[in-house]
Amino acid sequence: MAKRIAVSTLNASTIDILNTIRANASYEYQNVIPVIDSEKDIPRVGELLMGYPALANQFINALVNRIALVEVRSANFNNAYKELKKGYLEFGETVEEVFVNIAKAQEFSVEKAAAREFKRTLPDVRSAFHEMNWRVMYPVTIQDVDLQRAFLSMNGVQDLIARIVDSIYTAAEYDEYLLFKYLLIKAIAHGKMYPIEIASGDMKNAAVAFRGTSNLLPFMSSEYNAAHVSTTTPKEDQIVIMSAQYNAQFDVEVLSAAFNMDRAEFMGRLYLMDDFTKFDNTRFDEIRRNSDQIDEVTDAELALMKNVKAIIVDKEWFQVYDNANKFIEDYVGAGLYWNYWYHTWKTVSSSPFSNAVVFVDDSADTDLPETVEFTLVGIDKGENTTVLTFEPTDKATLAHMSYNFVQTKNDTQAGTAVHRYGAVIIPKSINTYSPVMEIDGVTYNGTLINSIAEATAGTTITFTKQV
Repeated sequence: MAKRIAVSTLNASTIDILNTIRANASYEYQNVIPVIDSEKDIPRVGELLMGYPALANQFINALVNRIALVEVRSANFNNAYKELKKGYLEFGETVEEVFVNIAKAQEFSVEKAAAREFKRTLPDVRSAFHEMNWRVMYPVTIQDVDLQRAFLSMNGVQDLIARIVDSIYTAAEYDEYLLFKYLLIKAIAHGKMYPIEIASGDMKNAAVAFRGTSNLLPFMSSEYNAAHVSTTTPKEDQIVIMSAQYNAQFDVEVLSAAFNMDRAEFMGRLYLMDDFTKFDNTRFDEIRRNSDQIDEVTDAELALMKNVKAIIVDKEWFQVYDNANKFIEDYVGAGLYWNYWYHTWKTVSSSPFSNAVVFVDDSADTDLPETVEFTLVGIDKGENTTVLTFEPTDKATLAHMSYNFVQTKNDTQAGTAVHRYGAVIIPKSINTYSPVMEIDGVTYNGTLINSIAEATAGTTITFTKQV
């Protein structure tokens, strides 16, 4: 079960830290290292530790594993996006998110009662799996000379802890912030959020759009989430995300009134992003070269973000968990230093069942193209059916649009099943097929596949906007 890490701060003095480590150390450590009562005893502890390498190892391990790690965990929990994380997963690598769509009503009929008595009515159950997909480590080295210096002043040990934590935590916190930004950019650029146009230069009308959307989300609708399930987002579950510059143009009182919240309540749900059009790809260059944990944020995706002004999401949209935070140490005798690796593993994902709305400047070029091209990427021939799979030929063209393949009346009559994201199951008896799709609610007709039996992967299908 997920749990949140308790908030804690390091407020102990160097004397307290040294005595606490001694109290929890081995019998040998306690026999050699005395309890200290004043600042003048601190250098003596340093002299003894440097004379006993085994005890120095115990000290540095306790310092990092028991104290520095507490600081890192506390800081991780208290970052700017702490309320959007779902907690700490001690076990397992996958979170299954289950959504049960609302049931559909039927008319009451005495005549149909007998036929319905034992008929099975299965619920519309959807599921999404969020897997642990972020496993990185941050190395840090502590030299013997660092340990010696730690005992030369009253705050020496605290300063040593600060150096250890700052070198790791600053990097880990910044990377975590980038991961939240990554989720938003990828979702918006690939049509996973419901777009609403606003006149961003007209603050009053923009505020009206915010208020109207915020008022609509508590009502049952399938329009505002990627999976198009019927759901709601109450006011208390709405999170507001804005670019820093755009937010600066608003008076806080105006914004809080727009969302029907008092100032304090609104500020607790407002999160800022520095700039939606920039992403620090270089932070993850090495990770991308050696693994598939994260894709590059492309220039085309960032270009689509230039008109994004604000976002409202359900707090459950972010599916981000901590899976592990662990220090591993190794003393290098040849170099007289300790190597530490801080491992942090996370599940970084978003929910397709949660409402998410993005507000874009209406000055953006939102005209739909006359034609779009898809590629037939998969042909899976079974005994009785053939499965065709389509993907956009140029993904950047459709990145800011919401497209769905449509099952027409003719498809239903022919026994063809169409998945909204581009998979079509066709009976063996059917040898021709013309796909139909919608882009932002506009119908597009695809070119005819004359012979399914002879179709080949790589074939280009052109969709033309219906007049």
